[in-house]
Amino acid sequence: MKRIKPLLAAFFLLAAALLPTGCAQKSDAGVLVREAKSNADSIQSCSAGISRELVFTANGAQHVISSSSEIIYSAKPFALKSIQKSQSDDTDSVSETYTVTEDGKLCFYCKPNGTWQKTDAGNLDTSPAAQVDILRMLNRSENQNYVRETTLNSRKVHKIELKLNREVLRSAVDHIVTVTGMSDGSGTAVQALLNSAPDLYGYCYLDAETGQVTKMEADLTDAVNQIFEKIDGSSVSVHVVKCSLCGNISGIGSSAAVTLPNEAKNAVSIQAYG
Repeated sequence: MKRIKPLLAAFFLLAAALLPTGCAQKSDAGVLVREAKSNADSIQSCSAGISRELVFTANGAQHVISSSSEIIYSAKPFALKSIQKSQSDDTDSVSETYTVTEDGKLCFYCKPNGTWQKTDAGNLDTSPAAQVDILRMLNRSENQNYVRETTLNSRKVHKIELKLNREVLRSAVDHIVTVTGMSDGSGTAVQALLNSAPDLYGYCYLDAETGQVTKMEADLTDAVNQIFEKIDGSSVSVHVVKCSLCGNISGIGSSAAVTLPNEAKNAVSIQAYG
């Protein structure tokens, strides 16, 4: 027994020494997400994009709606280039806009009818968190759970499950309500449907080296189906085949500069609406 006790003591000391190391290897999702939100505040430039796809049938007729947004962001001086694309069944549209700093003021440039127009951008929030879609989604997220470490574009990343804000469904719900005529002129129909949404979840990917968010994605198909299954007395039958979104951010600190097109420099000045 005298020989066994020293061996047991040595064993427990070794186990105690190894235990903290094992625990340190388990990443804390909350800490990682808070760090990513904090890191986003310091972004000086980046390229980012988000795409959404919605496929649904209403009373047997199928509708395909997709949209995408690609931006180049610069913090100082503030400049933002945005290219928006959308497809609604057989109708396509593309728009290109710029918001730039001129003489200490923010000016917005657009080309709604083939002619460049310029207006005062007002008191725009120019922070990355306000201008980059996936950063807005990240800031609105609630709970988070660590999934695993994996690779994305040959870089190590942390994959984290997020509980998303219901606002991520607004565009999809609004499209369905508009196409089917469910709103019947009511401005509160979309919000009422959003309020009935189940908990929403998606994934974000955080760069293991820099702590920056690089990608977010969510499959919201089941959630939208649940919303429209709960409508009592509706004469419209809706089945959602696909509802998804995917966003990314890259070139942090090294993206191309935003340059206003030469033809936009002769834009017609108009007053901002409202």
